[in-house]
Amino acid sequence: MMPAKFAHTAVPLLAVSAAVGLALGGCKSDKIEVKPASAGDYNHAALQAAVDRFVVAGRTPEAYGELSRAVSSLRAGMDRAVAEEAELKLVVLALGPINSTLARPPATHVEELGLTVWPTLLAPKIESDTIVLKRAVDAADLMPKPDEDPHAYLERLCGGRLESDCKHVVPEQQGAVVEALALHRATERVRDAVAACLTCGTDPGWHTAVIQWEQIDRAATTSIDELRRRGDPDNWPVAGSAAEPATELPEAVVSARGEFVVGGHMYGPNQQRIDILKELRGNADALALQVRPDTTIAQLRAVLADARKAGVVRCAIVAREPVYPWRKKLYWVAEGSGMRANLRPTDSVQLLIHAVDEVNGPGTVARVD
Repeated sequence: MMPAKFAHTAVPLLAVSAAVGLALGGCKSDKIEVKPASAGDYNHAALQAAVDRFVVAGRTPEAYGELSRAVSSLRAGMDRAVAEEAELKLVVLALGPINSTLARPPATHVEELGLTVWPTLLAPKIESDTIVLKRAVDAADLMPKPDEDPHAYLERLCGGRLESDCKHVVPEQQGAVVEALALHRATERVRDAVAACLTCGTDPGWHTAVIQWEQIDRAATTSIDELRRRGDPDNWPVAGSAAEPATELPEAVVSARGEFVVGGHMYGPNQQRIDILKELRGNADALALQVRPDTTIAQLRAVLADARKAGVVRCAIVAREPVYPWRKKLYWVAEGSGMRANLRPTDSVQLLIHAVDEVNGPGTVARVD
């Protein structure tokens, strides 16, 4: 069984993380009791009780959020030793919820980790207050606000505290960028926390935790430049006055060479591409196309022809508002019907959109033949 109270700088690894292959022998069935603080306790017993609750709750993202809030509420009463212990526990225990979502879709990461784990990992390390400095103030704008959902949180963060990291990234990619930043920050913190722990050198499990964080960090940071490149709003046409608010439609990405990109795979102009589009649209009669602003009208016409063969009745071009947060907008395009823009086949999609904005309003269908 785990001791009732740890020495401030000697935290047994069994109490820290299942993610490094260790277990709390029998503690899941123990009754958790918050013992009265003894003289000079500095919230140490309450910290351990919060960790116990996290373990019993299954080390889930939600349980981690509760742990983080508990530590935040206790931090003002901590001395330096308890604050260092809290920092060590928080960053290592985060391995559990992080590992539980690694193989799941990115959208799941945003929903499960965005308000529960990432804010704590992005924040400054846990430190005790001094007479003139309240440490928790440094992290106030990194914490979710009441009733703020994960997407609103990311939008606020990327428009403020993390402006230099993700403001020039469209909303769909912000979660992945912020996650990479959180994982990198956590890796730095766990290195520092283990290095500051006087007794951690006697247990190789702590080193294992650092290695795990470094592996997760490498996997995330190797893709961050690609995420920023794909999420750059310059990849989309700029929306104007005739754009419609975006609705939920199946979307296909069209590469600079005119290939369809679906599920990370590229499809040239052949029967397979038509079959893929049929599968993509499902029961929908409309399709949204992500095309670059410099895509020519001739290239767009070829894309529309394949979409029509796949049973698509209506096609929309995805554009972006010209200011942060770069929200999606739609322009409808078609062959054989709609407004004639009197453009050349070599003119760009952006020029087509400008033509629609000049003389028409939302709902206009632009003819491309």
